[in-house]
Amino acid sequence: MEIILGHLSPQDIRSFGATCTRYHQQSQSPWVWKRVCGCMPDSSKPSEWQRLAILKYTQALHTHGLDTAQQASPSRAIDLPGAHGYQRMMLGRDCVLVLDYQGTLHLLREVHGAGELSQPTVLCHDVMDFAVEPRRDVTYSVLVHVLVRPKDSDGTGGSPGSTLLRVYHQRTGECVYDMRIPASMAFTQLCLTGPESPRQLLMLCVTGEVFAFNHDDFRREVTRMNARIIGAPHGHEPIRQVYSSHGSALYLTGEGSAFLEVYSHYSYRKMFGLDQLLCALYTPVHLPTLNKVVNCWLGPGHLCLVDELGGFFTQGVNNYGQLGTGDRVDRTQLTQVAVSMRPVDMWCGLNHTLVLLQDESGAKELHGCGCGAGGRLPGFPEGSDVLVKLNVQVPRTAHSICATFSCLHLLSCHDIAEPLLGDTGPQ
Repeated sequence: MEIILGHLSPQDIRSFGATCTRYHQQSQSPWVWKRVCGCMPDSSKPSEWQRLAILKYTQALHTHGLDTAQQASPSRAIDLPGAHGYQRMMLGRDCVLVLDYQGTLHLLREVHGAGELSQPTVLCHDVMDFAVEPRRDVTYSVLVHVLVRPKDSDGTGGSPGSTLLRVYHQRTGECVYDMRIPASMAFTQLCLTGPESPRQLLMLCVTGEVFAFNHDDFRREVTRMNARIIGAPHGHEPIRQVYSSHGSALYLTGEGSAFLEVYSHYSYRKMFGLDQLLCALYTPVHLPTLNKVVNCWLGPGHLCLVDELGGFFTQGVNNYGQLGTGDRVDRTQLTQVAVSMRPVDMWCGLNHTLVLLQDESGAKELHGCGCGAGGRLPGFPEGSDVLVKLNVQVPRTAHSICATFSCLHLLSCHDIAEPLLGDTGPQ
């Protein structure tokens, strides 16, 4: 029976296992899933083979070329043979960076425009997180900052909390800087933000504190970093996630509170308007919500939030209708926007917004609002002041989106270890 099951797709195997208890036990056999996948990472355990096989089977990077036509060009699916599941992606300068669940960072360079990507190359292994310049039109956007978990000479993991900060050049793939971070400062995330000169590298510690140092001063000792003090309404709250854009950063705490920090008067006016009392820059401002915030995205002039109940909120500049409120009036406070399904992911461009939605059956759609020029909103070249369904084929396993001037990228992968969408766990 295991041999027969090994020739089926993961979806058929799971359907077979749902018929009765005996078949369920047979479908859980690690050897069935190893046969489906073909090969497993050397460090993996048999208990992980089912998850790894499904990650491998469902992984795909779909690219849609954008132009002035009514519909995006057909999707081109790109596979990374050495990966076992795509965790996240990020746009660099003329490239796409993809991190898989095994901690390998892959680089795919753009060729011939229209979203065509080259064969993938491995940039780094044992990656915890990575970051690139928020703007793609500046000279230093060719650098990729990588947080690496080092290994000892015998191949085992490094000392607890010890990490490396490496900086790679996107075009050559060479490491141009390498710095060891003391074990006492265990970082889990990093991102670039702040004024363009100098940029700041924000680093999130396991304790929930955020540290920063100047982008142009890599030689500065890490111990001289200044901790960001986040003023929460009910005392100090540890930071869980950091989001960044050109001139601002957004902090999401473990309790679901959101704080926005801006670095220029121009960025402050975009988010909070002229009528608001101008507070000191570099001071996180609390964004009040009734429910816990679970997901965010920060754009150049506006932001999007999703709460634990699936509510979708926007704030900022609305000159093209990119907030989806049905008008073109700027919002200086969070405003809820009606969505027909539950948001999975979102992306904020300069003048438009994209939202990946999922219905109760698991089917997904891509909606958008704002400026439609240049094919930004496939099927709506005139744009829209409300969220509309775009003419884009979306896979059921898509979980992440991002876009450039010429291309739309959809990252697909299904992780059975993650909770179902909308499942907040025990109350």
